[in-house]
Amino acid sequence: MAKVIAVTNQKGGVGKSTLTRELSAMCAIRGYRVLSVDCDPQGSLTASWMDTEKCEPNLVHCLVAPEGARKTASTELTPLKAAIFETPIEGLDLVGADVRLVRFEREPASAVHRLRQQLATVAKEYDLVFLDCAPSLGDLLHAALFAADYVLIPCAALHMSLEGLTELIFTIGEVRHVNKELQILGSVINLYKPRRLGAQEARRAVEEISHLVGPVFDTNLHDFAEIADAHTRKRPVIAFAGSSKAAEQISLLTDEFLMRLKMPKLAEDVKQDSRKTHEISASKINSIAKQPTAKNKTTSKHVA
Repeated sequence: MAKVIAVTNQKGGVGKSTLTRELSAMCAIRGYRVLSVDCDPQGSLTASWMDTEKCEPNLVHCLVAPEGARKTASTELTPLKAAIFETPIEGLDLVGADVRLVRFEREPASAVHRLRQQLATVAKEYDLVFLDCAPSLGDLLHAALFAADYVLIPCAALHMSLEGLTELIFTIGEVRHVNKELQILGSVINLYKPRRLGAQEARRAVEEISHLVGPVFDTNLHDFAEIADAHTRKRPVIAFAGSSKAAEQISLLTDEFLMRLKMPKLAEDVKQDSRKTHEISASKINSIAKQPTAKNKTTSKHVA
C-alpha cells in the first residue's frame, strides 16, 4: 500500500512543486513506484512535466462534478486511473491539474473525501504518492490532508516564508480529528543561499518551531541554477545534470526522506554497486526528451 505525502505550505513561492518533482523523480530512479498528483490550480507541477492543455483528463475531472450533475456527483467523476500519465522517468506517473481545479472550493462539504477515495483505487500500484498542494488553507488542502499519511513542509530560507505556519499547523490539527494517522514528516529548507543575509537565521527560526513543523532535514536545497532550469526543460535535475551539486543535494535529501519513512535507500528490486545513486540515473531514464503520455486511455466525462 502506498505511503501518501502531502507537500504543503500555505505560503507561495517556497518551492513545493520543485520539491515534489525532484523527490518523486529521485525515488522513482531508485526503483520505487511513484505517483505525483498536482493538487494546485496553478498547475506548476504539471507544467514542469508537460503542456497543461495536453493533460486531459486531469485531477479536475476526478474531483469536480460536471456542471448540471451536482446532485449525482459521485457517479459522474472520472476515475483517477484514467487521469494518470506516464512521465519520461521509469516508474514515475503524474496526475495533472489546471486552473479549473478552483471549482473544487464550490463543491459540497463531503467532497473533501473524494481525493482519498480516488487514491484508494490505485494505492496498491504504488509505493509512494506525492500530493503537491496549493498555497492555501481551503478545501483542496483539507482534501489532501484527509488523503495523506505524512506532511512535508518546504520553507524558503527567508523569514517571511514562515508567516502563517501556525495556521497550517492548526489546520493539520483539525484534520487529525478525522485522519488520526496523519504525521508531520518534517520541514525542508529550500531556495537556500549560504551568503544571503538572513539565510542561516531563517533556518534557525524553523528549527526553533520544530515542535510544530517537525524536525528540520539536515540537507538544505540550495538555489542552484539547474533547479530553476528544470521547469523550463520539463525534466528533473537528475535527467540533465546528474553529476551536478544540485543533483547530489537532492540525492542526499532523498536519503533522509526515505530514512524518515523507514524505507531503504533503494527499492528491493534494484541491484546496484557502490556508485552514488545520482551517477547511475541514465540507466533508469527512458526517452527523457519526450512529453508524458496517457497511461490509461479511457473515455470520460470532462469538466467544461
